[in-house]
Amino acid sequence: MFLLVAIIGLGLIIFIHEFGHFIAGKLMGLKVKEFMFGLPGPRIFSFRMGETEYGATAVPFGGYVKFAGVESELQLEEDDEDKDTPPERKYDTQPRWKKAIIMFAGPLMNLIFPVVLIAAILVGQGAPSNVNVIGEISKGSPADQVGLKKGDRILSVDGKKTKTWTDIVKNLRSKPGKQVAIVVKRDDRTLTFKPTLQNKNGRGFLGISISYKKLAPHIALYRGLIATAEITKFMIVTLFVVITQKIGLLVKESAGPVMIVHQSAKVAEQSLWQYVWFLGLISINIGIVNLLPIPPLDGGRLAVLGVESTLRRPINKRVSFIINAIGMALLLTLMVYFVFSDIAKIIQGVSFPGGG
Repeated sequence: MFLLVAIIGLGLIIFIHEFGHFIAGKLMGLKVKEFMFGLPGPRIFSFRMGETEYGATAVPFGGYVKFAGVESELQLEEDDEDKDTPPERKYDTQPRWKKAIIMFAGPLMNLIFPVVLIAAILVGQGAPSNVNVIGEISKGSPADQVGLKKGDRILSVDGKKTKTWTDIVKNLRSKPGKQVAIVVKRDDRTLTFKPTLQNKNGRGFLGISISYKKLAPHIALYRGLIATAEITKFMIVTLFVVITQKIGLLVKESAGPVMIVHQSAKVAEQSLWQYVWFLGLISINIGIVNLLPIPPLDGGRLAVLGVESTLRRPINKRVSFIINAIGMALLLTLMVYFVFSDIAKIIQGVSFPGGG
């Protein structure tokens, strides 16, 4: 069940990416021949609206968009279907700035999507509040056993005042396996509880979680934008440092599609909101990776457009074909490596960095 949810989630991220290309192409006046949910393959259903065929394939993982004129850039001969299409509506005849916008729109959608996801979390679950109020109690935990309840305000731990959640965490983590005296305010009463903390990785564990405050949609969107920008900046800087200094470690530690789906399923099993947050991180990651200057990734095509702008002429079709073929071979090689590496990590019980 959770594995299916994970596959659908990752497929949605890829579909959002392709939707970016689709909407940019439409706005630029290009002829879009196909826009499908799922990878190329047998179709479950399809329908034609105007000049575009929409539908879903039997491989419900991601999506794809097919512009008139794209094949002639990737192949040495023009597709027969495109010969009757006016030149101004073909991808290969567009000015470079239009091509750049269409290529960049995919990764851009991967960066916009997390803004919406994070905003949904902040509206639905809320933002963590640093107040000294218990948000949730873990079933069977020391807190549950002694009778602490959601909404209790923790006034002190072993005589030390706790005005914020940070104070509570600091006082509890330092006492693994010890009994502590916790004073709480419940309604109009002041109560004292004496749970014995569990020892989890050398830290005291009580089994309480922070409370959350739901935000208004416009504030949540703003916070989502800021969070996405900060995460994107961090990922780009980290990727740059690793590529320039530790490329071997990058290949060894990176996760492929199998590990991402595996970890997504684990997160989905824990919490809906954690799963939504995880999807946001993966979407940002995919957006950044797609901007790497490796054909046939979007970043590779943008790099080619940059070279053509510098030379002030298009790259020879045969040269372009060879570049794309080499890039595709490299990506397929890495993909095969990551699939086998992921399977080995799962068998060995290794988690994706940042996961549980």
